[in-house]
Amino acid sequence: MSNVQVRLLVFFIGLPILLAIVVVFDEPYHIGFNLLAIVTSAICTVEAASLFAQKAENYQIHGIGLPLLGTVLPISAFLAVAGIYSIELQLGILAIATMATLGVEAFRKDPNEFSDILPHTTTTLVLLLYPGLFIAYAVRLTALPQATALVLVFLCAVYLNDSLAYATGMLFGRHSRSILAVSPNKTLIGFIGGFVMSPATIFAASAFRPDLFPGGPVRHLVIGCTVGLAVILGDLAESALKRSATIKDSGAVIPGRGGLLDSVDSALFAAPVYYYLYQILYL
Repeated sequence: MSNVQVRLLVFFIGLPILLAIVVVFDEPYHIGFNLLAIVTSAICTVEAASLFAQKAENYQIHGIGLPLLGTVLPISAFLAVAGIYSIELQLGILAIATMATLGVEAFRKDPNEFSDILPHTTTTLVLLLYPGLFIAYAVRLTALPQATALVLVFLCAVYLNDSLAYATGMLFGRHSRSILAVSPNKTLIGFIGGFVMSPATIFAASAFRPDLFPGGPVRHLVIGCTVGLAVILGDLAESALKRSATIKDSGAVIPGRGGLLDSVDSALFAAPVYYYLYQILYL
């Protein structure tokens, strides 16, 4: 079975399962989707750490430290969604986690390790934010009105874009040149083929649920195109990290796609864009 067939098979099985989790386990507080987001953040943080470790010599966090680091912001976002505390306190959680990251370095005992403090601290702070901060916005989507439908639209806008970009590029982009050195296998025709699916998803959703996306086509075009660009940028950002680490995939969890981070990278940048633009344009 070719790589294209494997990827499409994963898409046609994986996306419906993901959508079903959103619909079936929507109460209380969209527990199914949010728990999945928290677990995904933990796994992706471990995968991201393997990329950064290629440049930060001797970098490691023992035991469950890395997975826990990746869940700090998604868990705090879920607690806010559940009404346990205000979402504004997430900034306080971030401040405490940052202080802990910086403060623990003061207790190093071996002077030979002092040169590691800057690169290791920088790596840990980045891993606190990427991917956890972005996944926290996916969790925050479940606090919006009519959250189930909005999350479904978001997932379709992201993964139809991502999958069609790959399929279009493979089928029609063989003779189309790459436009970015950081990801030479991605072509202009592939970007276009995927990009159009994000605004198309928003327009389709507005046709079926005008109450969900009220207003004229300009609003739909703005949110659809901006999300489409964020999907592409999220994918390219992770490609840049892998290029720097000289690693092809972040892992091998998903057949045909590599690591879990390779599958959610497109959604990472799109989540905050979708979250804020929906509120600005429709609420």
